[in-house]
Amino acid sequence: MRALPSPFADDAALVAALQAKDPAAATAAWDLFSPLVRGLLWQSLSVGSDVDDLTQDVFLHFFRRIGDLRDPHAVRSFIVGITIRVARGELRRRRIKRWLHLTDDGDLPETAAAGADLAAREALRRLYAILDKVDDDSRLAFVLRYVRGLELTEAATALGCSLATVKRRILHVQERIAVHARRDPCLAPFLAEGDLEGPDATLPRVGKGAP
Repeated sequence: MRALPSPFADDAALVAALQAKDPAAATAAWDLFSPLVRGLLWQSLSVGSDVDDLTQDVFLHFFRRIGDLRDPHAVRSFIVGITIRVARGELRRRRIKRWLHLTDDGDLPETAAAGADLAAREALRRLYAILDKVDDDSRLAFVLRYVRGLELTEAATALGCSLATVKRRILHVQERIAVHARRDPCLAPFLAEGDLEGPDATLPRVGKGAP
């Protein structure tokens, strides 16, 4: 999905219009940022996610808090941070539902990777099964770094933590994945030797079937 061209000259002009409550700015912001928000939500949550409703939640928070943004050039980081908070809340809600036995088994829906290679789809399902077993902040750090492809500093900013903390969280997930990959013939082919040596390593991007 591609963002539609914005009628505003740049991010600063868009933010100024949003803060002035220009209705055209709200439409432009949706067109510009909704693909980013939807993709990040899908890749952060994947299983059992109502991405459309969560995207609406992100934009409700975004429009409500746009007056708090002091640097208009940081609007993308601003909305990424809001998206991460919404994703974190959804992970917490989903975990509570699992504790209360109010959810299904969490398998990836078939539509999430329609037309994708069967082996890659199964590897993706197993990867998210591993992510379901780590804490929310570590999961989100891993997704931002290796699914969205953010730099470590960008991931730290989005999560509101230090660079050292985001590296530690990513390493925690990498170690979990490495343990499973060494004994899982489905995952192993997608992770070359040395791919999981640290947060600065180049891990193959996952989740290509995401919106």
